[in-house]
Parts: sequence; C-alpha cells; structure tokens
Amino acid sequence: MNILFVTNRNVYPLIGGIERITYAVAEALRNIYGMHCYSLYTQENVLGQTTEGVFEGKVCLSEKDQVEQIAAYIKGNAINVVIAQGSDARVNQLMPQLKEAANQCHGVKLLFVYHTMPSFELKPIDADVLWHRLVKGKNKSAACKQALIQILTMMLPSVAKKMVAGKYQMPYNNSDKVVLLSDNYIQLYDQFVNGEPNHYAVIHNMLSFPMEELSRKDKQKEVILVARLEERAKRVKTALQIWKKACPPDWHLYIVGDGEDMNYYKHFAQTLQLQNVSFEGIQNPLSYYERASIFMMTSAYEGWPMTLMEAQQCGCVPIAFDSYSAVHDIIESGKNGIIVPEGDIDGYARALQALMNNPEELQRLSDNARKDCMRYSRENIAKQWKTLLENL
Repeated sequence: MNILFVTNRNVYPLIGGIERITYAVAEALRNIYGMHCYSLYTQENVLGQTTEGVFEGKVCLSEKDQVEQIAAYIKGNAINVVIAQGSDARVNQLMPQLKEAANQCHGVKLLFVYHTMPSFELKPIDADVLWHRLVKGKNKSAACKQALIQILTMMLPSVAKKMVAGKYQMPYNNSDKVVLLSDNYIQLYDQFVNGEPNHYAVIHNMLSFPMEELSRKDKQKEVILVARLEERAKRVKTALQIWKKACPPDWHLYIVGDGEDMNYYKHFAQTLQLQNVSFEGIQNPLSYYERASIFMMTSAYEGWPMTLMEAQQCGCVPIAFDSYSAVHDIIESGKNGIIVPEGDIDGYARALQALMNNPEELQRLSDNARKDCMRYSRENIAKQWKTLLENL
C-alpha cells in the first residue's frame, strides 16, 4: 500500500507534535508492514529535514495549479490513500484541492486527521499576552482575529461558533473519513457539522521513542516543560506562576521549545525574579526527559499530547490540568501521573511540591508511567492504522 502524508511543513520531528507523529506513523507503517510512504507539504521549514529513508519521495507544493500537481504526484507514485494531517490552517484549506485530485485518480481515499481538540478556537487567551501580541507580535492580524473571537465568545457565543464552523465543515465535506484522537472528541467535532457517525474514526497517537533507545538514567532534581511557546494553548505563563509558588531552590525548571510568545515568557520570568528557570529553545527533548523527575503541562487544551507519553516513556512523572478530556486517556491520576482540577494554580503548586518532597511516591508513579504507556506502543497503534487503511 502506498500512502501520501500531507503536512504544512516538511516533516522534521523536532518542530512539533504533528510533525513528530507523522514521522512516527510513517516509520511504523513502513518498518512493520512494508507500506510505502510519501510526503507532500506546503512550505519548507528552516530548521531541518526528515531523516532519509522514511519517505520514498517528498515534494513541496507550489501555489499554482495545485490540483494538477497533487493528481500527478498521486498517479506517479500509485498512491492508494492520502492522509491530510490537519488542524493547521494551510492543510485544512487544501482539502478541496486534495479531494478533487483524489477524484481524478480512481479509487484513492482521502483521510483528514484532526490533531487537536475540536472547538479549541473558543478557548480564551490571557489578556496580557494577547495585548503583547497586538502591540509587539509579528502576526498582528491573527492577534486581532483572536481578540474578536474572544470578545464574541463572551458576548455572542453562537456568532463565534459560526465564525469557526467552516474550519470543521470543509475537511468533513471533502474527506472519506475524519480521524480524531479520542472518542470524546467526536461530539465536539460534530457540533459544527452534524455529520454521520460512520464518517469518524478514532486512533490515538503512538509513542515517540522506540523503547530500546531509552536508558534508565538517574533522575535529577529537574522539572521540564516541552511545548510550542504559544500562550492560548500551552499557558506557559501559568507554569511560571506555579513555579514561583512551588519551587525549592535546589530544583530547576527547563523549558524546551520556541514560539511566538518566547520573549514575553522570558520577560515575565524576570518580572517574577525566577532564578532557577532555563529557556532551552528547540532541542531534542529525549535527554531532558531522561534526566528530569517531573513533567509540567499547563495547557488550556490539547489533542493527544505526544509530550505526556514521551515523559511517561522516560519515567518522568507528568502533572497536568483537567482541561481537555483526552488527558484521562493517558493519565490515571495517582497511578501514573497527577491530574489537577482545571484552573487550580494553588492545587497544582501543592501537587508539584508533594512530588518533590516524596521521592518514594515519585518513584512509584515513575515506574507505573513507564509500564502503562505501552498501551500506545508503535506496534499497537500501527495495527489500528493498518486496519483502518485496509477497510476504507
């Protein structure tokens, strides 16, 4: 079977979750089932390239004659299934062209995978961060749109919902199936389209790291946060506020990642006079996971966060807010991590301190995390993908 993965940027696993899971799924299907994987993307990234060998062909889509380009690539590589890795606006908007190209190639199926929590657009962003974006941000038009949606969500929620509904209707109408990351997300997505139950499929994300590559290093008094530094989703400002309340002087917080709000976060950390915080930029997070004892997640929403499972794979105990339903699929609070009631900053700080002060409990949660995350091994999730692809 020949599969074409469509992404916004050319696939480089260190950029973010969509790129990492695209790489992991393609690699698993290729190595386990001998499928042939290809990559089509809408723009080059400036950070790096995918390791050679995973994709048998890669192409960057130009702006002109896109349907003809896509159809030619599908025919030239005998593609059976196109998998659009969605939630990025460019990929969502490309769905009509992908559908038209697939229709020109007899028997080709088109899947749309939605890689975040449906209805996330209606989640608010911190007012101070939003103002910083409006005044100093690089993308002021996007900040203005977010401010408008935020105001409408508070005052006229039905209007705000209609504003974003097209982002869900277009992929639904132009796909053979919409693949979501959790059963709980079907209702959230369907509120915008009122679709058919058999148009949806659910497949969780798989583990990022092959288990044989992981080592059991001695854990340090380190806490990590691995994320795209963007406040509406990740709420790193909240993490810094929690760290101010909780951290003893002999523990250190490492923030791995980059994004549009990086400068704001650095300034905010200085305002709070945080001494034991390091902004590491974009790095391979594996060595951080292996050293760190605790993983912080303060997100307002997620789809199916790769970082939670990556932390568990390495015995790095996760703490997360109960801000999206899929968190309960990954963390069983008190067994393999901690879930804190949404918005309870003081409760989060207490949970963090409790783990720091109880090495025996930390070790118990760490051992359970390593074991429980194997539910989402590459073999298990790749088998689900194989079944879905063969039954289209």
